[in-house]
Amino acid sequence: MVALWIGRIALASSVVLPLLGGTVGRSRRGRSACVPLSWAAAAAALVVLGVVVAHGPDALSVRGGPGLVADPVSAVVLLLVTGVGAVVQSFSVRYLQADPSSGRFAGRVGAVVTAMTLVAASADLVGLAVGWTVAGVAFLGVLSCRNDLPGVAGCSRALRRALVVGDGCLLAATALVLDRAGDVQLGSAHALELAVRQLGPWHGVVAVLVTVAALARGAQGIFSRWLPRTISAPTPACALLHAGVVNGGGVLLVRTGALGAWGPAMVGLLVVSGATAVRASLIMRRQADVKGKLAYSTMAQMGFMLSECAVGAYPAAVIHLVAHGCYKASLFFSSGSAVRRPGRPTTTSTVPAPVLTTAAMALAAVVAVVPGLVIGDGAVLAAFAAVTAASLAAAVGSSLSVGPGSGRGRWSMLLFAAAAGYGSLVAVVGRFLAHGAVAVAGSTVDPWWLVAGAIVAAVAAWTAERSRWAGALRGWLLDAGCPRATTGEPLRRPGANVPADASCALAVEGKAA
Repeated sequence: MVALWIGRIALASSVVLPLLGGTVGRSRRGRSACVPLSWAAAAAALVVLGVVVAHGPDALSVRGGPGLVADPVSAVVLLLVTGVGAVVQSFSVRYLQADPSSGRFAGRVGAVVTAMTLVAASADLVGLAVGWTVAGVAFLGVLSCRNDLPGVAGCSRALRRALVVGDGCLLAATALVLDRAGDVQLGSAHALELAVRQLGPWHGVVAVLVTVAALARGAQGIFSRWLPRTISAPTPACALLHAGVVNGGGVLLVRTGALGAWGPAMVGLLVVSGATAVRASLIMRRQADVKGKLAYSTMAQMGFMLSECAVGAYPAAVIHLVAHGCYKASLFFSSGSAVRRPGRPTTTSTVPAPVLTTAAMALAAVVAVVPGLVIGDGAVLAAFAAVTAASLAAAVGSSLSVGPGSGRGRWSMLLFAAAAGYGSLVAVVGRFLAHGAVAVAGSTVDPWWLVAGAIVAAVAAWTAERSRWAGALRGWLLDAGCPRATTGEPLRRPGANVPADASCALAVEGKAA
């Protein structure tokens, strides 16, 4: 009983402390307290996860009204959101030390993190919709802190248009559900399926609206133009967006479960997100600047994650968004060190990429399908583990330098072991998350369509590199992947050596100097 009350107190603290930290961080004297409060929220979320592991799901409500729920999915996402918020606040205190907008930035980051904790842990649909809307508005405020930087004003306008459509769709879906079925308790498969029956023919409309909201927040399809523009924003804002806010689409689909799982809507979701993932992956390979590559990488990862939701692999989607949030935040914070400086030798790979990729996929797949470790959608989860492990191994392998004592065999063995360990971790964690992810049989697309999507992606990549249509395809991708400033002129020409965010970086660093 004591442990449950500790978990409930920690659950409330993980929601309140980020807002409190952002509030005190608005003043110059309170900035020193902002970071400890943010880390205290992350520690509280860790306690929530520990209580859920030890004692199972729990809920916290005020006199039977709106409240918070702690189940495996919400606890994991809550830890991700508060952890990313704490890291962003810690980084921004130093990065924007001499910037006059640092106080406003800290306050608005606190509002974003608090709103995203509501999206992750709200017990009902109304609370989720409120947190979803506030998170979008608050992040617009984060961007507007530095509207004087080149391209930021245009980015804010593009994001505002996407949020108006996406958030409007979610609010409309919430209003329909309230009118037909009342406020729905999230996290309960029975409550969600009952709401679907009460909605009747309106279920298809609600599912389409929820799907559009997820696509808009995840920068998919026609909503994909705003995400590459965010490279002009300061690095802490980019990290907060790419590691936290943009993951909201996957969280929304996982938490709404049956409300969004309608056959035609899931087919549309798979087609749009899969096509966006393929296209963004090809564009990413031809970006000259570091943050541009990261932006299109995020778009591709979101497309793959939403495709997992379309086939009902909700545990795999949750693992994906957590892994993506962690490594994408670290990549943005270390993006400055990726720029080659004069006199520094260029590194080359010691391990052939095809050999490394094939071995990593084989090891990850073998470990992930060990009997007893895999849940119902084990084939999809194993495929996800294999592809992700291969991508990570190939990325690390490409950074290995050639030189005396480089130890090719040693590095290869370490990479293969890491890939196998990752595959087993995905399987074990997926088994834990399956108790909280609301899966709906018969309302999603067959998982083997993911394999078809992977084949299409491989063919598209080969075509772009080697076929006789490669020139036209590369030109179309380069033109589409070149962000534009407010004047309508491209910020960067394909093949240029100057990063697209160079003026932004110089301006911010000049302020902080």
